[in-house]
Amino acid sequence: MVGGTATQFCKRGLWARVVLALVVATPVAMAQEGATPDSDTRYRSALKDALAEYDASHFEEARILFRRAHEINPNARTLRSIGMASFELRDYVAAVRALSAALIDTRKPLNSEQRAHAQGLLERSRMYVDIYALKISPADARVLIDGRPPDAEPDGTVLLGFGTHNLEVSKPGFVLRTLVVNVRGGERKELLMTLERKSVSSDKPATPIAADAAGSSLPGVSASRARGERSSGTAWFIAAGGAAVVSGGALALWLIQNKELTRCHSSPLCNNESAVSGRRNLAVGATLGTGVAAVSLAVIGLFSRDAEGSAPKARSALSCTVLPAGFLCSKPF
Repeated sequence: MVGGTATQFCKRGLWARVVLALVVATPVAMAQEGATPDSDTRYRSALKDALAEYDASHFEEARILFRRAHEINPNARTLRSIGMASFELRDYVAAVRALSAALIDTRKPLNSEQRAHAQGLLERSRMYVDIYALKISPADARVLIDGRPPDAEPDGTVLLGFGTHNLEVSKPGFVLRTLVVNVRGGERKELLMTLERKSVSSDKPATPIAADAAGSSLPGVSASRARGERSSGTAWFIAAGGAAVVSGGALALWLIQNKELTRCHSSPLCNNESAVSGRRNLAVGATLGTGVAAVSLAVIGLFSRDAEGSAPKARSALSCTVLPAGFLCSKPF
């Protein structure tokens, strides 16, 4: 642990000497560039504060101050400092950008030692970054990475840091596409994403189906209605047959009770004449009622059959209701 601390102290001391050399050399360089004394003062103050924050391991604050110094006097050495702070923050994309720029910037260029250090740190940073060449179709589609437009490099590629990222491509009239990108680092990839047009059915509202001549709003309803009418006509005939069977049974009971009543009239020993007479009368009523029902149901069946054979435009439904005193039938026209 002590050895690690000593090593860290040595690194901090080396970094302090590097920054101090940068600060001391600054007035001459700024004088050559025609910088004002005020800007020189602000520049050196920002560097000193950045160094203090860096030594305290406050790398976010240090990077902010290095960037402020770079705004006052942009040069290769401030870019290198920004890259070093970004590396400590594990913002490897920012580190790659700053260190790459530091190696090619001609303003206060890096000496051989600084260049070697920046190059080594750049290679380490690239181990945690993937480079993507995005091929999007259509080309004007909107691209979002983690909810924000990507910052493309000068060559059009996109740098993504280590970890998981959400890619979203969209355009009006096309189906939205999303993709989860897992960056492992040190790779260069080409990513193809092609959007598909939305189907016509999803863009246009549903077209209402025209009603047929009989007032149906769905295809096939006319045929279904015709089948229903044919089945209803058959049902009326079946009901009429059932009523006729019941009427026949009631008639048989009527005849039996009538014979029994005749024997009771001729025999002085008959003591249930009133009961036999009541059953006879009930059978008579049942016979007449069911007979009338059978005839009425048969007539309804005939009307229904006639309605089936009519033209579609003239076709209508026959509605009949059984009432206590008979049948009520209606037919709309």
